[in-house]
Amino acid sequence: MPPRYPSYPYVEPLACGQSDAEIDDTIADMISQTPGLTVKDGGPPDVLCRALNVDIEYSGPPHEILLDVPLDRKAVIYLPKRGKPRQDRFMAAMGIGHWILHVPPTREAHPGCGIQVLHAPTDRGAMREARRFARALLMPKEEFCTLWYEGHAVLVAETLNVPTQQVYERASTLDLPPENGAGDRYEWAERAEF
Repeated sequence: MPPRYPSYPYVEPLACGQSDAEIDDTIADMISQTPGLTVKDGGPPDVLCRALNVDIEYSGPPHEILLDVPLDRKAVIYLPKRGKPRQDRFMAAMGIGHWILHVPPTREAHPGCGIQVLHAPTDRGAMREARRFARALLMPKEEFCTLWYEGHAVLVAETLNVPTQQVYERASTLDLPPENGAGDRYEWAERAEF
């Protein structure tokens, strides 16, 4: 893993303020440009990362950096060597979200700097957007709703290979009934930390 903020200038990514609908459109556009690509099967996001020209590397502690975008080398998403597959898949999708949503406007605002996405960022806005992107990418609404109505959170988590916590957070953004059938919409409070 590279050192956090090495000797040459680095900045953290800037939040872009995209709505859920804009994120869905961005994902649809990205997927349409890569024929045959799917992330709905629960497999690793390596194929998508290769298509986007981003590497995935596994590193040992400390785990401070999620995505490193140096000026003179290929971007790298760092995952822990002993991570859990579901969590790794979600973290890789977050890295992709940062790459797609935040790297272009941050590069435009800071052309002479590298970009490092930290697990403990100064401003959490970009991280929240990347989480929303990852949820939408790995749990597309149509597939999510079908699985939710067939078996709720457990079936969604197992089929789409995502953390159960993220399933509940995705359900809270959609108009879905809670698992016990009471009420109109599922309510789930997002965790303060990843």
